[in-house]
Amino acid sequence: MDLTEYAAGLYVLPLDRFISARNTAAKDATQAGDRELAASLRALPKPSSAAWLVNVLVVYRSDQVEEVLELGASLRKAQADADSARLHALGQRRQHLIAAVAGRSLEAAADIGYEVGAAALPGVERTLRAALADPAAAAAVLTGRLIRPLESAGWDPVDLDGAVAGPFSTPPSDDDSADAQHSAEREPARAHASGTSTLTERRRAKAVADLARAQAELTTAEEGSAESRREARQPAQRRTRIMASIKDLEQQLGSLRAELTSIDAADCTHAAAEKRVVEAGHAVETAEAALRAMDAAEPPADVKDTTRRH
Repeated sequence: MDLTEYAAGLYVLPLDRFISARNTAAKDATQAGDRELAASLRALPKPSSAAWLVNVLVVYRSDQVEEVLELGASLRKAQADADSARLHALGQRRQHLIAAVAGRSLEAAADIGYEVGAAALPGVERTLRAALADPAAAAAVLTGRLIRPLESAGWDPVDLDGAVAGPFSTPPSDDDSADAQHSAEREPARAHASGTSTLTERRRAKAVADLARAQAELTTAEEGSAESRREARQPAQRRTRIMASIKDLEQQLGSLRAELTSIDAADCTHAAAEKRVVEAGHAVETAEAALRAMDAAEPPADVKDTTRRH
C-alpha cells in the first residue's frame, strides 16, 4: 500500500488506536525496506475529533455526505443565477440537513466502537458547511483523510493548508472556466460525476479501514495476551515476596521474644534483689527494736551500785 491507502485506513480508525496503528504501519514499511514511506507514516498527525467524525461519515455514511454536496452544488448554481428565492429555500434546507448529518456522525462513530462527545459537533457542522460552499473543500472532505475541521467565510475559497493527510490536489475552481455561468449550470452533474468517481475510492478506504481496525484489534489482543501472561506470573512472584516477608517477620519476632525474655529475667533479678533489700531492712529494724527493748529493761548503773551495798 502507498501513503494514501495507509492514511485512508488510519484516519477512520477509533481515535484511541490511531497512534499504535500508525506506528505499526511505519514499522511494517521499515521492515519492507521502504524507509521513505515509514517516515511519512510516522509524520502523520492524529486527527481532531471533529475531523475524524467527518472522515467516518465519508466512509460509513457516504450517501448522507453526497446529499450535502449535492445541496451545495444547487446552492452555488442559485448563487450564480442570483435566484434569491431559491437561495432562501435551499438555505433553510441547508441548516436542517447539516445538523442532521452531523448528528449521524456520532451514530457512525458508535457503530465502530468509539464514543465522541457532542462538543465535537460544531466542528463537524462547520466542515460540512465549508464543503457545501467550496468544491475544493468538498474534494478534501471526500478523501476521508481530514486532519482538522474546515471553515468557510461565505462563498470564499476555504483554507485547506494542512487539512488533508497524504497527497491531495485541489480541483480547478469555477473561475478557471471561460464561462462561469455555464460552469455553474454544469455543477450538479459534475458533483454527481465526482461523487461517482470517488465511490470506488471510498469503498477501498472502507476496506482498508476495516483491515487496519482488524489489525489494531489483533495488536490489542496480543498485548492483552502478553499482559495476561504477566499477570499469571504475578501471583507466584507475589507469593515468593510474601513468604520472604513472613520469614523476615518470624526472625524479627524471635529476636523480640528473646529480648523480652531477657527483660523479664532482668526484671525478676531486680525484683529478687529488691525483696532481699526489703527483708534486710526489716531485719535491721527488728534488731534495732530488740536492742532498744533490752536497753529499756536494764536498770541504770547507779541503781545497780546501791543495790550491791545493801
